[in-house]
Amino acid sequence: MKKPVLWIASALIAIGLGTWLWRTVISPPPFIEVSPLSYTDYASWSVVPKETPPAVWQDGWATDVFLVDSASELKGRTGKQLDKKEQNARLQGRMLEDGLSAIGPVYAPLYRADAKGDDLARAFLIYLRKHNHGRALVIASDTALPDALLAELELEPELMERFGGFYRIGKKPETLSLTDNPETSVETYCPSHLTESAACVKDITTVRKGGFAVLAPDSSVTESAAAFGEWLNANASPMAEPLGDLEEVEIVDIRRPGDTDERRERKNRD
Repeated sequence: MKKPVLWIASALIAIGLGTWLWRTVISPPPFIEVSPLSYTDYASWSVVPKETPPAVWQDGWATDVFLVDSASELKGRTGKQLDKKEQNARLQGRMLEDGLSAIGPVYAPLYRADAKGDDLARAFLIYLRKHNHGRALVIASDTALPDALLAELELEPELMERFGGFYRIGKKPETLSLTDNPETSVETYCPSHLTESAACVKDITTVRKGGFAVLAPDSSVTESAAAFGEWLNANASPMAEPLGDLEEVEIVDIRRPGDTDERRERKNRD
């Protein structure tokens, strides 16, 4: 009796394995379409400060971190997979935030896998317009940065003065290319004072902790942030507070008591 039972069990396992291989390897279902993200909504960021940091014209120089994290890439074949991916992105973002916060507030956008360039460029623009307020910034990443994002650095010349370069993070950061095109270096997008001092790209090593990447204890983040802060205070001028939008004001004719249109007309006739 045992042999037929074992044969049936083996057959069921083989059928189950074959079904799994078909669904996951041979002919998996397509990835579901992810709705476009709205970066004015805090839910579209895996990490964003709980409180708005003070503007540069309020408290002087300080630095933000714009983090592009590969874990924040949204892709899934089912809604359950997508939800799990988003949850993992938020957890991983907070783990990296713990170390990067030594530089300053961290902003890490979620982004669609099939629209990485468009999403990250839009997120960066929203960050500059709504969150930056003249503060200095650095870009930290563990993945290649799309051209659409890097191009935004060149569109705002005044941004270069307060841009502190790139933080390349990973288990072996020196092996990571921060551009999609290996023939193009991110140093192209750095201000001259960083390229001349070979400080455009800083390598930050990560280690695994509880299944997530965290900055290694001996990372030089604090020292690098302090050096950039000293350079800003010695060489860069903080942005003045914007005056706001111009408003058209109607000029009202001011008259003395009794100075009416009829009295003026009568006076002109006389």
